Formats: sequence, structure tokens, C-alpha cells
Amino acid sequence: MRMMLALCTLLIATCQPVYADTTGNLGLTLVNKDITFRGKFKHTEENGKWQSNYLASNIYQTTGGAETINRAFFQFKENYALNDKGYLIGVAQVDYDKFRTQYDMRAVTGLGYGYKLLRTDNWKASNEVSFAYLKSDTNELIIRNSLWVQYKISTNLSLVNKFLIESGNNPYIRNSTDLMYKLTEKVSLGVGNTYTDNIESKNIFTINLAIKFK
Repeated sequence: MRMMLALCTLLIATCQPVYADTTGNLGLTLVNKDITFRGKFKHTEENGKWQSNYLASNIYQTTGGAETINRAFFQFKENYALNDKGYLIGVAQVDYDKFRTQYDMRAVTGLGYGYKLLRTDNWKASNEVSFAYLKSDTNELIIRNSLWVQYKISTNLSLVNKFLIESGNNPYIRNSTDLMYKLTEKVSLGVGNTYTDNIESKNIFTINLAIKFK
């Protein structure tokens, strides 16, 4: 995981894209002795028909002073535009869960097709379907579907939902929802919820601070 993150950081530092957007997000929830932390880093860059997307996140939780959740998620996705709405995708993804019973690491690599379903002043939506190779406790071919929706409620308030489902012997579901209010051009405050279902299901709610670096 550390090597992959270091490689992505090097790639970001050495490339010179036409457009780039980088955001760091920190989330925290405190309830009595229960502490939940969520950190997320997102970077997007565009150069001609190519778009590169980097996403890394970590969720850590203690309950009664004992560690109960320790998860990390990394995804690199490369898009190539075919026209105004359709695009090809290549994806590499690693999901780590310290307390997953059958295995702690699952890695996915795949190719597929994406389509921009909606683009208006307030709404944006895209859907992606891909065929992928999954390596966990076993090796298998799977089908992935990812749906991304963003709604701009007002000038400063927006809602984003990302839903991912993967087939396989142990189907994987991940749904991430963020409601963010832009305080300045660089700083946003809001709430987030991450739901995952793979062997067992978990729901994590946090209050988030997001900082846009560029």
C-alpha cells in the first residue's frame, strides 16, 4: 500500500497536466470513548482526451479504547474520451481491511466503458461498467458497476454519492456519500457516510473538513 501511494505521488509530481484538482478530506466523530477517523485524498488531472483519477482513503475506529476498524482503500482510474459522453476506463484498486475474517487484502484490475448520463448546471451523473480480475483469497473474473452522482443544491452546498458493486464469490459493495458546504474557494465543511458490505457490512459516519490544494 505504501509503495503504491508513493508511486502515485511521484507520478502526480512529475506530470504537467492541462487541468488538475487536488483535495484532502479529514473526518472525525467522537462519541464517549468511541473515536472514528476518516482521511481521504483525491487527485484528478486532465490532458487532452486523457483523465487520471487517484483516490486514497483510510477509516480507523476505536470502541471503548480497543481498535475495531482499520481499513484502507486505494483506486487509480484512467479514462480516455471517445466522444462527449462515452469513454474507456482502466482501473487498479486495492482494498485493505484488518478485521475482515477470510482475508485482509483484495486487489482488482480491470477494463471497461463509462458514460456521462447527465450534465446540467446542477446535476452530474456517470455510470461505468468493467470486467476485472480479482485477487483475494482466490483468483476470479468479476463484473464491476460504478455509479457517480453529484447534485449542486445551491452555490455553496453540494451532495455527492458514489456507489460501487462488484460480483464474485464474496460480492463487494461500497457506497460513499458526502454533503459539503463551501466556506471559501479552498475550504469546505460537511458530513460524510461510508457504507461497505463484503462478508460483513459496516456503516461509518463522520464530520468532515475538506481542503482544496489546487
